Amino acid sequence: MLPNPKAIFYLTLGLVFLNSCGDFPISNSSIEIEPDGWYAIDVASFDWDIVDLDLKYDALIDIRHNSDYPYSNLYLFLDFTFPNGKQRRDTLACELADERGRWYGSGMGDIIDHRVSFQENFEFPIQGKYRLKVAHGMRQDPLMGVTDIGFRLEKSQMSQ
Repeated sequence: MLPNPKAIFYLTLGLVFLNSCGDFPISNSSIEIEPDGWYAIDVASFDWDIVDLDLKYDALIDIRHNSDYPYSNLYLFLDFTFPNGKQRRDTLACELADERGRWYGSGMGDIIDHRVSFQENFEFPIQGKYRLKVAHGMRQDPLMGVTDIGFRLEKSQMSQ
């Protein structure tokens, strides 16, 4: 007796799905930027909870822009708020293109995606709710060409 073709299909699909799954991110969200430009006063805000202080994490910023973005870099101000109310500001310089103007990111058509790491293999100091606010630090205001800004937090690959 031959096996049921439907059963073979679902078994194969399940094995492919299980094999392709890695760790899911702790936090992964993106905010769409208005088509009329990203104003310096418009911050993208991201919240997440930290429960396990023994884990190490990698933090990344996702940038999506179109081919009309006029610069080869992007400066971002990162404002962190800790669960105890303390705050910290960092500046992140993102290189988006080489000296010949070729984009480093990936994408199709005129949309380019970049994933920029800014913290690797680090531990959070306290449990609770964290907040990150991201604003651009470019001279052009509004900044044209950026379509989305995102934040991704995942378990560090170095600690596994």
